Amino acid sequence: MMQAKAHLEVPGMPLDAVLVRPMVAADAGEVLTVQRAAFVVEAQLYGDPFLPPLVETVAQVVADLGRCRGLVAIAGDRLVGSVRVRVDGSTLHIGRLAVAPDQQGRGLGALLLARAEEVAPATEALLFTGHRSDSNLRLYERAGYTEQRRVPFDDRVTLVHLRKPLG
Repeated sequence: MMQAKAHLEVPGMPLDAVLVRPMVAADAGEVLTVQRAAFVVEAQLYGDPFLPPLVETVAQVVADLGRCRGLVAIAGDRLVGSVRVRVDGSTLHIGRLAVAPDQQGRGLGALLLARAEEVAPATEALLFTGHRSDSNLRLYERAGYTEQRRVPFDDRVTLVHLRKPLG
């Protein structure tokens, strides 16, 4: 996979570009730091501090890289976002999209999502988010995803499954 730079305003950073590159095991600690910071907002929405992205360990992230591919976004020398993609036949399953809270709203999530869709040839991409995650739902809809179904996860969370056909 090629490394791709995209121009992005990153306040407080000396560079005006973000590098998106494959995630490696050595990134796991920083990935978890960003992931936990990003998913705290989700935990507050749902009143659940034990959402899977919040309790994942470094060892689990590394093990996950044996089953999927990951991408990280780097601004300067700082990891500011990540996403993981699992390929199943001609379907991409996209998950764990996370952007550092101070970098949200600047297009970084959309950039990571677009790069995730390019990881492998596929006819469709699937992902899910919680029903109260309005900013996630808006991002996914703007990127061309449509809601397929809603599935109750527990008494607090209903998962919204979305799909996007890929060229």
